[in-house]
Amino acid sequence: MKFRWRSTVALGALGLAGMIDAESPSLAPLTRGFDLDPRLGSEVWCAEPQVVDPVGLAFAADGVAYVAECRDYPYGAGASGRPGSTVRRLADTDGDGLPDRSTVFASDLSYATSVLPWRDGVLVLAAPEIVFLQDIDGDGRADRRTVVLRGLGLGVSDSLANSLRYHLDGRVHVANGGNGGRLTSPLREGLSVVLGDHDFAFDPDTGEVELTARTGGGFGLVFDAWGRGFTTYNIDHIQHRFLPLAHARRNPGFPAVAITGSISDHGDMARIFPISEPETRPNHPEQAGHFSAAGGMGLCESPMFPRDLQGSVFVCDVVGHLVHRDVIRPDGPVFRASRAFEDSDREFLASRDPSFRPVGLETGPDGALYLLDMQREVIEHPDYIPQKVRASLDLRAGHDRGRIYRITPRGGAPRRFPRLSAMPPAQWVRHLGDPNPWVRGTAQRLLHERQARETAPALRRLATSKVRPEGRLHALATLRVLGVLQPSDLMTALADPHPGVRENALRWSEPWLASEARLQSRVLELSRDALPRIRFQAAQSLAAVGTPDSVDALAALYWRDASSPWTRRAVLGSLRPGEAGQVLRRLAGASPRGGTASDASLAAALQDLAESVAVQATSAPGDFGVSLELLEALQGAPALRGPLLEGLESGLARSGKVPPVAPKALRAVTALAARPEAPEWIPALRLMRRLKAPSDSGVDHALAEAFQMATNAALPVVLRLPRLRAMELAEAPADWLEGLSRLLGAPHEEPEVQTAAFDVLERLQPPRLGRWLVDRWPGLPPALRGRAGHLLAERRALHGDLLEAVESGTIRVGELNLDLEQRRRLLRGGFAEIRVRAARFWSDEEYSNRSKVVDEWLAKLPAGGDASRGRKVFESSCAHCHRMGEVGMRVGPELAGSAHRSVEDLLSNILDPNMAMNPAFVAYQVETVDDETITGLLEAQRGDSVTLRQAGEQRVVLPRTRIRSLRSTGLSLMPEGLEAGRSPQELRDLIAFIRGESAGRQVDSAAGAR
Repeated sequence: MKFRWRSTVALGALGLAGMIDAESPSLAPLTRGFDLDPRLGSEVWCAEPQVVDPVGLAFAADGVAYVAECRDYPYGAGASGRPGSTVRRLADTDGDGLPDRSTVFASDLSYATSVLPWRDGVLVLAAPEIVFLQDIDGDGRADRRTVVLRGLGLGVSDSLANSLRYHLDGRVHVANGGNGGRLTSPLREGLSVVLGDHDFAFDPDTGEVELTARTGGGFGLVFDAWGRGFTTYNIDHIQHRFLPLAHARRNPGFPAVAITGSISDHGDMARIFPISEPETRPNHPEQAGHFSAAGGMGLCESPMFPRDLQGSVFVCDVVGHLVHRDVIRPDGPVFRASRAFEDSDREFLASRDPSFRPVGLETGPDGALYLLDMQREVIEHPDYIPQKVRASLDLRAGHDRGRIYRITPRGGAPRRFPRLSAMPPAQWVRHLGDPNPWVRGTAQRLLHERQARETAPALRRLATSKVRPEGRLHALATLRVLGVLQPSDLMTALADPHPGVRENALRWSEPWLASEARLQSRVLELSRDALPRIRFQAAQSLAAVGTPDSVDALAALYWRDASSPWTRRAVLGSLRPGEAGQVLRRLAGASPRGGTASDASLAAALQDLAESVAVQATSAPGDFGVSLELLEALQGAPALRGPLLEGLESGLARSGKVPPVAPKALRAVTALAARPEAPEWIPALRLMRRLKAPSDSGVDHALAEAFQMATNAALPVVLRLPRLRAMELAEAPADWLEGLSRLLGAPHEEPEVQTAAFDVLERLQPPRLGRWLVDRWPGLPPALRGRAGHLLAERRALHGDLLEAVESGTIRVGELNLDLEQRRRLLRGGFAEIRVRAARFWSDEEYSNRSKVVDEWLAKLPAGGDASRGRKVFESSCAHCHRMGEVGMRVGPELAGSAHRSVEDLLSNILDPNMAMNPAFVAYQVETVDDETITGLLEAQRGDSVTLRQAGEQRVVLPRTRIRSLRSTGLSLMPEGLEAGRSPQELRDLIAFIRGESAGRQVDSAAGAR
């Protein structure tokens, strides 16, 4: 790569390039390692030294690009020790579409993560502040700095606030990132807003702040053309903002629902398909090949791209060196994200460059996608890297590099765009209907900044025209931000043929609904709209009405859309005190089965409604009484009576209060609590306890009998399970609890019984729980081993029992398979004595009792391997227990799809199989009554038998009557010492076969360890 520089000017003590003029260089070689959607092409639009560490990009109305350069990642300081972030100004002075002048617009910023044009300057998110920077003298550098907000949390630098977005509502929205903070503003005296775990929006001119949504907790926030928000988090790559925080906070005691959550249909920690050499994940090796560092998002809405790409959401993974694409589709009132069909085993974009660190995409003025690449060799935050590994790394390697790529349809696309900065407001109005989302959004922002109210007539004409619906929406939004929106405008928009326009018009009509009868009537009509999304918004907007008609509409909507927890919560949030009881009364008079919901949905809806009534029970005791009377009305529907009781109990638990209850109703609940055979027995028992009902001999007898039946292995499981679950409500004496603990690890017990007993003990936390778990450890089934190990490591009160078990050899370190955070909890938390004892067994590195052997062999491994030779090694040494494609047996873990694992990771598992074991693959040993010992993996446990799986896919089925003891060996079925008699080349060939390496993919094994 050759650059021809005309001039470079040093910028003070920072040593930064102050202004760089560059001829348009040919940077195509930098993209040759890309695997991109074949219909698209990419080029390097800008690279170092013109840009360094880019993490945020925005284009001003004149086409000039501003880049947030987070040069101080990860430490918060640059080479000088001062805040090291900068904002770069990239200008195209010769009109060829490439930036040829790069200027440091501002420096000495702390952790700059985002930039956004505003008025005659830019807003910069530089925690702990959001600042407004202006160039007053026109030299291309900021010389005025105004603090708009301060108080953003610092904390871990990958959890900083991020993603400044100008929204349809005229405010700037921000993703919290996870560090929280307390916001104040020099522009607004007395402002003090605690962020907690919420995102927020603010007015840059006044400093006014509103919390908007539960934060996703990650780096990225995008809004589609209709204003709907999507965000991300490291392993939970795509989340949707289901409900605005303001509505979720109405009736706060009512049933909770996730107001921001995952919408991925391919897993929360979804599989990804990198093409780079896999990196060893020292903190979470199980995350290899899955989203672990999702951060940085983008939307494809430009019409220059193929139609099936439009509307896609992009999510970057900086560890995987890739950009993932999700297709967004309606899912009832919310959305579902699906992997694109053509990307089923590949990614939208992936790179072989180990320093490729994509952190976001933006649509440019020309409609192209611009991809930011931070170009760091180490992207993992130091806090998450074991100290021993960290000492060998240059954590800032790549700090002098950075790339911005331009992605277009293959063959390129014109670089032309409208120069909005040179146009009068009347032309901005016309551009609100532009196909390019950047043009539409910038035109609205300019009209907003100018407060161009003289354009209102033109805006109204556009709002009712046949222009694309996005244009009509922007016209309506602009009328609103200019303060000239009228009810008549909303009446027209509420009848718009496009649902996105109707949805926003519903939201923006709320201030008028209490006084405008015509708007009220139209909103009531839309509560019966054919589209769930419109009904969902109508449910929220009806909160502003508060008439008998609106309660009727909400009740009908509640039962019609009972299958949606978000619509249910929207309805409940719109009810005023006492109205939840009115909705419940409608159930007493008529079955809600006229809707489209299933029985399970109706049960969930009834439970939520009952919970809402119970929360307000002391202020509206009559409604609570009606709820209890429904027990009799629903006598023939036990599937609904149980949820009704559960909801009432949960609501009382939330309120912390006990309402007066009629004796007849209390007797009905107590009668149910004395009938273990009734499906609603446990919910009735819970409610009876919550109501502080007097002791009842029938209930006491039922519980005593339930304990005897729960611990009787001769009875059917279906009878024992509900009685086991009731034990947490029984105020059980110590001998009962010890009796439950004996079910754990008992060789004659089925897994469901052991799991139910574990659940009860985990909730009750008896004093001897740690001791019982350790004593029963050898017999615990695989399904409970992970939970028990997690419990012992997570709860400080149990650390002593855990360490005693490890010290005595009852539990082997490798069986626990603790991740970095769990190891650190033992090593850094609690009492000093615990920390000292824990350090004998754990460190930041994964446990290995053969680490010296692994290190020796890793140093001896050749650079590459031959998969065809490796197949022969696999067939002779591994195939009797492992399967790879069509070769081998299914005893141990399936090895197909291991291409994402590093050489070091695979070698460690081959040479040290007991390093970190999945509980499902720990060997168990059976001693029979006739003194035979049989070893294998515990494949199945049934009421009358146990099945062990052995090498060669041999299965041994043992009747329980023949089993004297069943205990874990604490070891993998795979023996140590596989390296004996093998050469380093043979082991490298084996790894090449397992990873599916082709002849051209023989990579340096040392690189794989990085």
